[in-house]
Amino acid sequence: MSLRSAPRGSVPPVLRPGRRALTVTAAAIACVGVGALPASAEIKDFPVPTSDAGLHDIATGKDGSLWFTEEKKGKVGRITTSGQITEWSVPWDGTYGPEELTVAADGRVWVLSDAHARVFVIDPAVPGQATAGSYVDLTARGGAGDFDDPQPGLRRGNDIAAAPDGSVWVSDSLGDGITRFAPPQASTTAGGTPDCDFDGLLAPGADGKMWCAYKGSALKRIELDGATNVNLPTADGFAFSALAGAPDGAMWFARLSSGTFATKPGNGAIGRMTPDGAAQEWKVGDRVAPSSIAIGPDGAAWFGSKGYDQVIGRVTPAGAVSVLPLGARRADDVAFGGDGALWFVDQNANRITRLTRDELVTGGGGTGGPTPAGGPTVPAGTLRQAKGRIPVRVACPATAAERCRGTFRLRTASKVRVGGRGKKAVRTVTGTGRYTLSPGRTGTIVVKLSATGRKVVRKGRTTKVVVEVTPTGAKKVATKRTVALRG
Repeated sequence: MSLRSAPRGSVPPVLRPGRRALTVTAAAIACVGVGALPASAEIKDFPVPTSDAGLHDIATGKDGSLWFTEEKKGKVGRITTSGQITEWSVPWDGTYGPEELTVAADGRVWVLSDAHARVFVIDPAVPGQATAGSYVDLTARGGAGDFDDPQPGLRRGNDIAAAPDGSVWVSDSLGDGITRFAPPQASTTAGGTPDCDFDGLLAPGADGKMWCAYKGSALKRIELDGATNVNLPTADGFAFSALAGAPDGAMWFARLSSGTFATKPGNGAIGRMTPDGAAQEWKVGDRVAPSSIAIGPDGAAWFGSKGYDQVIGRVTPAGAVSVLPLGARRADDVAFGGDGALWFVDQNANRITRLTRDELVTGGGGTGGPTPAGGPTVPAGTLRQAKGRIPVRVACPATAAERCRGTFRLRTASKVRVGGRGKKAVRTVTGTGRYTLSPGRTGTIVVKLSATGRKVVRKGRTTKVVVEVTPTGAKKVATKRTVALRG
């Protein structure tokens, strides 16, 4: 198979208002779909080797593996898409270990630890432990660049995120500006500007800028020099709990109402701000508290929850909301791995869980039927074979959140008899292959017929065949079309 692409037209920890929690109320039933996980979905659990680790955050590494923090045991872990776990020890105060993390452009992992008072750096190529001297004490009175003899002070991180230019940003929990780290360890502090007070969440945007959440009423777009920022208002509401930039330039955000010592968070909502600053929000349930957001290959925002009901949620750019109950599992923080599956940390069960993308491609599958958002399409028309090869056109929608990739299959539309009389009729596979296409591009996949396929697809004869396309990470077919194949 080949592919040719055509040109594209000792202080208490600072409580971050979470990347954080559903019985659906009558008002929400109209916009929230609730259902069990699809029977075809595959869910697999991977116990973390360290018991009672206090799993907190998860993020995707440059190689597609997933990194996660172990707050109670002073460790950071990495799990490959095949399930192999490696752990790094992080020096800590013995009380408040690593919580938030981000993966920088060079693949190094930056971690907020010690009640968000220190930033540690882990090199994936150096196993075992964060290198001595690879941390910054944010409480140092001289700012965040004082490495040698830190003194107690007031600066304390709230969130950490890697910027598009390779730098790493830390927002301050007291609203005292942003600390920007330019590798290897140089840092600058922007004083009181830009101010990301209270919510303090950070996320890079597809526009090459950094974004932060501000006081429950706005998102702030920040130039990478930190000198210029613009407030883009949202409706007033509960505290922001998560931010995530989408490839189409939109910025997604989550809200929740904080719980008390006796109640869990709830009253969740997911919002989307377009590049021009227009914002919409959708309620996701009074017992749901979105704790994190990951933008899926389908272009939708997927979120975990720390509310009363243990669910995975999904909101499309058009505002369609669905909630998938997880049973005994709880998705504290979510991320998409390099395998296209959704991964999440489950703090209560002390495990990492992988959920296949089958539920991302529901709604397609009929002959010539609809294709789910972000899924590939196969144009109608007659296919032709020459010398055992069949070129098939496949298009990746411009709205896709990532490259369209997966497996491709041609099979006969009905059972056929191969080899003359007396032979058993079979529904034979005539050819298979793989595809990879960037959003907005159309490619030609050349399928080489199998030996059986050559017997079925004869010169001068027209055979009805079914084209099936299945995205990587899913078992369910996303696109299925019946076409004529001329031999």
